[in-house]
Amino acid sequence: MILAIALLVAPVAGLDQLYPHLDSLYIDLHKNPELSSHEEKTAVKMADELRKLGYEVTTGVGGTGVVGVLKNGKGPTVLLRTELDALPVEEKTGLPYASHVTTTDATGKTVPVMHACGHDVHMTSWVGAATLLAQQKDRWRGTLVMVGQPAEETVKGAERGR
Repeated sequence: MILAIALLVAPVAGLDQLYPHLDSLYIDLHKNPELSSHEEKTAVKMADELRKLGYEVTTGVGGTGVVGVLKNGKGPTVLLRTELDALPVEEKTGLPYASHVTTTDATGKTVPVMHACGHDVHMTSWVGAATLLAQQKDRWRGTLVMVGQPAEETVKGAERGR
């Protein structure tokens, strides 16, 4: 575990080249949030990112969740988790990539949607870590499990994933 943490915090070759993709991914996720249990497009994006990197991917976990596994010889199993959902909150940041998404909630009411507590940043960082670890398998051994948890805000995804 200490090795995995050291790898994640140490200066890593390739991060500068990865940044433009991560920046674009972040903006896309920020502009296109989805409410808890409705993260279909977000889950597809996260699953596609992992598949491109060679992870074995399972979708539909706990509803719309994603699990990616990358095996790299004998060693510890390390799990990295991110949240996929957003909140029924109107974005008032004025950013050029602000969310203007509205959707119907479980009660039938039309609500605004935004990543108000950083899940877009978490997903972007998660993809960055998954990428760097996949690209630098010569620096570690073990199994990496990447979990994209649905419905974190309502805890429904964790309940369904048991």
